[in-house]
Amino acid sequence: MPETEHELMMLENIYHYPSEKPVRQRDLSRIVGISLGMTNVIMKKLAQKGWVVARKISSRNVQYAVTPSGVEEITRRSFKYIKRTVKNVVRYKDILEVYLTHTRAEGYRGIFLVGKSDFDFILAYLCAILGLEFVNKESPSEGIVGMKLVFSEDTIYPPREDKQGDAEVGASLHDILIGL
Repeated sequence: MPETEHELMMLENIYHYPSEKPVRQRDLSRIVGISLGMTNVIMKKLAQKGWVVARKISSRNVQYAVTPSGVEEITRRSFKYIKRTVKNVVRYKDILEVYLTHTRAEGYRGIFLVGKSDFDFILAYLCAILGLEFVNKESPSEGIVGMKLVFSEDTIYPPREDKQGDAEVGASLHDILIGL
């Protein structure tokens, strides 16, 4: 994960941490998943940029607070992230719409998605729009006749030329979305 993502995670955690219990660098290190030394380096950078202030409570404890410019930075980065995410969702929707349109033209009655997926809501929506059935289960089961099998991005799937019962094995969502 790039250092800038670590910065954002640390800013957000300091900002959202309960004020009655000061967040420690050790806590931030564990939450963000980086070494204590790297946490210290990033905290110094955040303070130099004016996004965080530190107040010494005792010889062993320091209380951190996000400054107004730090809150602005959280907002700016969060907005950029949301904007990038929405753009990607639209792009993935367009790719899946083409795939499903071809699936319908090939005579399939629907999609059988095997496994959990971050894209199942897009597939379900598009299937409804295109008049296709949509089934999502952990493994192929009854009722797959006439359905095209699609495997979630984290599911291992058999070679494309294989058949799974009476359904043709399609592809993994990962392959569909990257254009394989």
